[in-house]
Amino acid sequence: MNADRHRIGVFLASPGDVEEERHAFRDLLHELSGRTDYEFTPVGFEDLLASTGPRPQDSINALLDQCDVFLCVFHRRWGQTCADSVGYTAYTEEEFQRALRRFKQTGAPRIMCFFKQVGLSGLADPGEQLAKVLAFRRSLEESRQVTYRVFSSVREFQSQLEAHLLAIARGEEPALPEAARNIHVPIPDQEPEREMSGELALADQAASAARNGHGEEAAALFARLSQTSRNIQVLDAARAFFVAFGNADAAQSLLERKLTLIHDRRLAAREYVSAFMSTRWVDDLAAGIQDEAMAESLRRQLSGERFQEALIQYLAEYFTVGELVTLGRFYSGEGASISAKFGRYMAALPEFLAEMEGDGERGK
Repeated sequence: MNADRHRIGVFLASPGDVEEERHAFRDLLHELSGRTDYEFTPVGFEDLLASTGPRPQDSINALLDQCDVFLCVFHRRWGQTCADSVGYTAYTEEEFQRALRRFKQTGAPRIMCFFKQVGLSGLADPGEQLAKVLAFRRSLEESRQVTYRVFSSVREFQSQLEAHLLAIARGEEPALPEAARNIHVPIPDQEPEREMSGELALADQAASAARNGHGEEAAALFARLSQTSRNIQVLDAARAFFVAFGNADAAQSLLERKLTLIHDRRLAAREYVSAFMSTRWVDDLAAGIQDEAMAESLRRQLSGERFQEALIQYLAEYFTVGELVTLGRFYSGEGASISAKFGRYMAALPEFLAEMEGDGERGK
């Protein structure tokens, strides 16, 4: 190792259910050390040959006190209970609070927390361990003292971690906690039936939390609602929230629950048609027609409710719910650009066919 290289000690605290991320962490530090001017050194319990003294955690804390960067990674577990530590429910919590105290006193270590995405059922019924993780995540959102990020895959975790470490190494300020996102979601504006009143009140509470930047609270409330609600508008509101909040798995689970709930292909067909029509292919098709009156007539017919209802009826008769959900996903993603080209292609088709017919006539 080049003695002139700047060494950065990185401590990783985590419970036992993120072993893959721990390996990815060490692999990334090794890779960054090989291609940058910095020597990133992992620091943690793996580096202790043996525990010394009456309390093993004291040896780990000694390493923690020397690190330049402190990281936490959580998924569903909070961590091992520490009976020999007063005031903490897990060793990971003790390590975090120790690092935070030193940071407030000295400006080091730099701290960042990572949370692996949790699905809808986990958010709705977290159990004792996950409930502590979610409560900690919510405390970070409310205090805004520590940067935290949510990831869905090991690759995403490594990408976020790399950006954070390189910013620190270059003397730049790592990204601060994101500003509270004011997410507005539609809530049913109707006179509820008696048995629905409590559910709609909870939905309104969740929407209020989302609007006021309390995303973690809103996520917990919407997740709980999603397990019991049979109100399509409530499920739509929950889905809209999770889309905006960046939890694609939860949003997809809500869509599938919505479709399963009513067992109706027409609803799936309507979801697909809504995504397909939003690509504005009708406007592209009309724009390619020379006759202005014909173009306007076509635009009016294809954009009209009668055409869309007929299309929904046709789709519901010939396609399964799964196929329609797949089409809806497609036209909400890459299919949007394909659909735009489809309109221009259809507009050009009559001219192309006329040319082909003319060539055929001349060849006789």
